[in-house]
Amino acid sequence: MESSYLMRSLIALTAVLFLAGCLLRDPFSDSFPAPPPPESLPTLPTGPSLDVLVMADWGTGGEGQRALGEAMARTHMDSPPAFVLTVGDNLYPDGVTGPDDPIWRTHFEDMYVGPFWESMTFQGILGNHDHHEDPQGQVLYSEVSERWRMPDLYYALTEEMPAGGSVLFLALDTEPIAKQERRAVDQREWADSVLRRTAADWIVVGGHHPVASGGWHKPEGTVKSALWPLLGARADVYVSGHNHSTELLDTQVGTLQA
Repeated sequence: MESSYLMRSLIALTAVLFLAGCLLRDPFSDSFPAPPPPESLPTLPTGPSLDVLVMADWGTGGEGQRALGEAMARTHMDSPPAFVLTVGDNLYPDGVTGPDDPIWRTHFEDMYVGPFWESMTFQGILGNHDHHEDPQGQVLYSEVSERWRMPDLYYALTEEMPAGGSVLFLALDTEPIAKQERRAVDQREWADSVLRRTAADWIVVGGHHPVASGGWHKPEGTVKSALWPLLGARADVYVSGHNHSTELLDTQVGTLQA
């Protein structure tokens, strides 16, 4: 394995994963023996970095979610991340009915309060639960919220690194891919075009379904077959949710799965 791509992967973003579990009122992690991380991970260099807080399977609306938000604020108060990247299942159990759904208040706005959270932006990515109701409602909420950002069902975002260079964040909607819907073809073609054109130094792809995992939800063949050509030799890191666990895996195609 080339250590260069690992180094580029790890300095592209520093991601801390806190997982609030599927359909439960309190944080929950899957109980299974997670595969060990790759053996050849290098030591992170010192100096300024682009820090991103990654959350998945999180919007339960319970006291556990609130306590977890408070813990994250305490942990990162002195060095806050640039933004939060959510990789799906944002609002349990069924997503939202629209931008006016009261669940936005109970599961999001009232959960993340205080000095740390008041100016923090959340870059949203959809999960399978977010498709139960109206996924477009999460896009529309961006127009009325000061903190929620989801310009479309899938989109690209480029951030500048403090020490120079840039990172492309490619946000994918993997539920249509998993279900082999016709619109998934359009999304893959769009993603391929973005990756071909980008001049970013690092590429981070986010989607809800994993392409590699030792968890309960095994990587779906439709997702793997669609994303392998996109990720291999182009993306440095693929971050996902779906399994309520923390893993760092070598996909053997030149991309780390987190």
